[in-house]
Amino acid sequence: MSEKIPYPCVILCGGKSSRMGKDKSLLQANDKNLTLYQHEKMSKIFTQVFISTKKDKFHQKNLALILDEDLNNYSPLIALNSILKHFQNTYVFILSVDTPNISKKSIYRLFNHLKSQNILLASTKKHKHYLCGFYHSKNFEKTLQFLQENNHKLAFFCATMKAEFVEFENENEFLNLNYFDDYKKWLHEKNYTNL
Repeated sequence: MSEKIPYPCVILCGGKSSRMGKDKSLLQANDKNLTLYQHEKMSKIFTQVFISTKKDKFHQKNLALILDEDLNNYSPLIALNSILKHFQNTYVFILSVDTPNISKKSIYRLFNHLKSQNILLASTKKHKHYLCGFYHSKNFEKTLQFLQENNHKLAFFCATMKAEFVEFENENEFLNLNYFDDYKKWLHEKNYTNL
């Protein structure tokens, strides 16, 4: 049994979910919503787990929320800015709520690659996964500068901050549930593998 990772994990739940057609964070996953599913999973890996969101839509007493400072605009960089402001001198593991296949083993592999990088993220042959990895809280001032310049491109931010990547083989582990069909397929496969 691995010891829990001593850094906080923050699950991003404040997106528009426009391609899904409904709020991804509230989709059902067995007997709970996707947010609680991810929270339960990450709580077995990290000492602290937070939820990043625009508002409290979960109504769960045991959820620690980090609310976006900008409630009118949507971008991962806005969420990242609000998150990093919340922490002092620590790494924070950032994970999108719609990435439910990520394994404990892969998260520990990322953690074990941490040295003194600004940002350390997962990548696969097809994609760089900007919402799956460790960001140091010292990046806060730079996120603020980007937002003040109205630059919301997370990929450009990560390139500017010289993010490093750990490559993984399994694309499916980093699958995003962008569309309702993706969600239905995941739900079927997940239930099937749980039988």
